[in-house]
Amino acid sequence: MNNKILLVEDEEDTASLLKNLLEREGFSVIHARDGRQATTLVDTIRPPSLILLDLVLPYVSGSELLKLIRHHPDWQHVPVIVLSADSHEPDIQRALCDGATAYVLKQKGSKVLLEEVRRIVPSSEPSTPTWSPAAKQETAMAPRTQRTRVRHRPRSSRRKHRAA
Repeated sequence: MNNKILLVEDEEDTASLLKNLLEREGFSVIHARDGRQATTLVDTIRPPSLILLDLVLPYVSGSELLKLIRHHPDWQHVPVIVLSADSHEPDIQRALCDGATAYVLKQKGSKVLLEEVRRIVPSSEPSTPTWSPAAKQETAMAPRTQRTRVRHRPRSSRRKHRAA
């Protein structure tokens, strides 16, 4: 069983916390610190079982990376959980329309994230892909409670600055 997760997160504290949490759950975690490093991994390693993707990244944004993944022949069916501090509804809808499997807000607790990871990467992998263009349309039309477990918080005015 492939239980490898690609974690794309530029904040070291968050990445370290998530990596430790996922490894305790039995997953093997590969960490990309920015969009450029993640792009290189997409071109050089075998697809993982799941990708956890921050949207605000240096060099290549999470949105651009998601589009790249969905157009890559070997990676296009890999489930992607967008992990973001942004609870702005249009941004959530954009990520889901771009091919995200789920959108989970960064928060102090990790229960919601672990539930999504377990839902998407069960103990034995299904023989069919978990994401497809047809499934994307069904997901976009499904009620919100069926496609994501999102906790809404007031939108933060603090934004990360992109590295030059």
